[in-house]
Amino acid sequence: QLLILSTSGIKLYAKVFVGEETKQLSGLITAMLDFCEKKTGLPMSYIEMSKLGVAIAKDARKKLICCLIIDKQDGREFGRLIAQMMLDEFVRMYPAAHHTDDFSGFNTKISEVIWSSIHPILDTLIEKHRGVQLALLTSGDSIKHATHQIDKLGLLANLQALLRVATNIMASQNDLPLSMEIKGVKNRVIISRIERTTFIVACRNSIDERLTNLKVEATAQLLKTVLVIGSNIQDVWKIR
Repeated sequence: QLLILSTSGIKLYAKVFVGEETKQLSGLITAMLDFCEKKTGLPMSYIEMSKLGVAIAKDARKKLICCLIIDKQDGREFGRLIAQMMLDEFVRMYPAAHHTDDFSGFNTKISEVIWSSIHPILDTLIEKHRGVQLALLTSGDSIKHATHQIDKLGLLANLQALLRVATNIMASQNDLPLSMEIKGVKNRVIISRIERTTFIVACRNSIDERLTNLKVEATAQLLKTVLVIGSNIQDVWKIR
């Protein structure tokens, strides 16, 4: 469930993806935010329950709050990122939002925002871990996003040839290739299959390999969550 409300608790926009809308959620969220800020002096950004997670983003200048209810397994990082991006997009579309306005046009932006989160996910991996030099996500004959300029045609041609060889080798063992690593003297490349995409990361050998692998694996899991949920939401729109 996605909810946009004012800091005073007035609901502006709500979209339910599964089940029914949670009643009186607006008042509960604003009360919890006020309580948290008064007691700790810090804004509340995520609440984890037994099965659900609630991610919260706030724009103090516009006096707006975005509340995103997700499955617990989708994770805090996914929830917080998408909640903030949803709020940023809502503010961009409706810079002077009033509760009597028609916000139905935001429906078409939800899937777009989720897919576009691939960009900050990959950029963050590069910015926060110096062991990673390049990260990109490909799908078929296109590149969804790359953190640096690359030879698109050359990369895709070589990647497809490499994947074909790996697929043939694994097929001889009645299996499928999920990931592979190519290691050189100074650098290595990690290639992972995620849903119908390929996640490629170039890393320095001189930087802690274990820590780098953990960061890459966490990013791969976050990308998988984005791809699965993005596809599911597209299917929901088609059904409706």
